[in-house]
Parts: sequence; structure tokens; C-alpha cells
Amino acid sequence: MVEDSYVNIKQNSSDRDRVFEEFNKLFENFMAKNSTVKDLECFEILETEKIALDNRVTTVSQLKGPEKEEFIEKALDFACNIQYGDLRAQTLSLLVPILEGPRKVELIEKALYSSSNIQDEVERALVLSSLVRHLREPGKEELIEHIFAFSFKIQYGDAKFQILSSLVPHLSGSKNEAIMEKALELVSGIISEYQRIESFSLLLPYMDEQRKEEIIEQALELALNLRDKDVRPQALSLIIPYLDESRQKEIIEKAAYLGGNGIQFEYLHRRASAILRRSEALSSLAPYLDISCSISS
Repeated sequence: MVEDSYVNIKQNSSDRDRVFEEFNKLFENFMAKNSTVKDLECFEILETEKIALDNRVTTVSQLKGPEKEEFIEKALDFACNIQYGDLRAQTLSLLVPILEGPRKVELIEKALYSSSNIQDEVERALVLSSLVRHLREPGKEELIEHIFAFSFKIQYGDAKFQILSSLVPHLSGSKNEAIMEKALELVSGIISEYQRIESFSLLLPYMDEQRKEEIIEQALELALNLRDKDVRPQALSLIIPYLDESRQKEIIEKAAYLGGNGIQFEYLHRRASAILRRSEALSSLAPYLDISCSISS
């Protein structure tokens, strides 16, 4: 059995090397325990160089049976306790694609929960991108539904939003109402009102007409009442594409009124005044400004 000392890896330079050493130890013990595996010579440990994590995981992915599942679970425990975000993301992203067996969904959720505590968005995205293999398999809708339901319990709103935005493209062609309900439940747990509006805009293309109208009204209300007036037009621009022409005109005029009398001027001169935050926010309305010529300067 591998000792549990790898659980408490501390953040300092020597421990970054220890990550590889402990993973190698985990791998070596696994291979020693399963000495009946054929062609063990191809798994020989090279003493003259450090074996990369991806080579280890690739080796294990070629095995079959309960021994493989046992190793993957131990390796996942190891990865979830790596304190360095970049190394944790790297290790999780290698393990997630080869998760299988009756506990696959549970293990995927464990990996996502661990990645949600990584501060860097790019590192979290690495783990999320590793889900693609599972999202190409039969049963992907059930998996997405489980992940949406589980993600509601994640603490950080930006991690929730990142999970949602990563999975939404895989809803194409889906008419599963249960998935949409879980997705909307997840959105309700995002604290940032702007991110909730972003989330609604991502989900709108996959809704039936009745639900779409309800969510549009909810999103518009949020956008028109954002505390930060300078980002209201930017938030509204996320919803405007889903409105008919007359409603677009109405909302653009509201955005102009709420943003102040200088909106058209600032838009027309946005390049010159790019350093101004308001100009940056209002420029997001550019594709729709030709609809209305009644916005006064």
C-alpha cells in the first residue's frame, strides 16, 4: 500500500519535485502489486531520467480490470491534494479522460470540485477541456445533468460559470428539459448578476419559446438594474440578439437613457476615448445602434 504522506504536499520548490517522486512511487507500487500484467518490461522504471506524468497515465490507460480502477482512484486522490494549481490541473486533466467504471460520474465530480478551488481560470479550463472525451460518448446528457446538479454546490461563482460555459456547447440538439432545469438551478447559485446574465445568454438558444421569453425578461430586469450603470449596456447587448426588432429598439433607448446623454457621442468617438470605461461598455452595443436613429446626443 502507498503511504498517505503524499496527501500533505506543501507549497515550496522542493515539493514540486516531490509531486513527481510521489506519483512515481504510487505507480511503482501499483506495478509491483500487479506483477502478473503482461509485458511488464515495457513499464520498466528508468533510473536515469524523470518519467513524465503523462507517460505514467498513458501506461495505466492501456490496462484493464479492477486493478486499473483501483490505481486511478488512488491517483485521483493524489491529484486532488496537490497544492500547486498548475500541477493539480495537469494531473487531473490527464486522469479525467481515462475515468471509467460504475463510479465514473462520482470521480469526475470529485475532479471538478478539486479544480474549482484552483484560482487560475486557464488551469481550471485545462481540466474542463479534458471532459470532451466523455461528452462524445453515449449518455453524455445524463453526465451533463449530473455535473450541473453537482456544480450548484461549488463555492465559487466564477468556477460555476466556467463549468456552465464549458458544457453548454455540448447541448446542441438536446431537448432534455431536465438538463435545462439543472442548468438554470446552477445559474441561480451564481452570485454575480452580470455572470448570471452571461449564463442566461448562453442557455437561451437551447430553450423552448415559452421558457426563452421568461428568461429574457428575467435577464433584462437584471441588466437594467445592475448597480454599476457603466456595464448595463454591455449586459443588455448579451440579450438584445434574442429580441425582435421593435423590442431591440426599445431596449437600446433604455440603455441610452440609463447610461446618460453622452452615449451616442461616446460611441461615435469610442476610439479616441477608449481609455474611458463607459465608452468600452457602450461599444458593445455597436451592432445594434443602426436600428435606432432616435438616440439623442
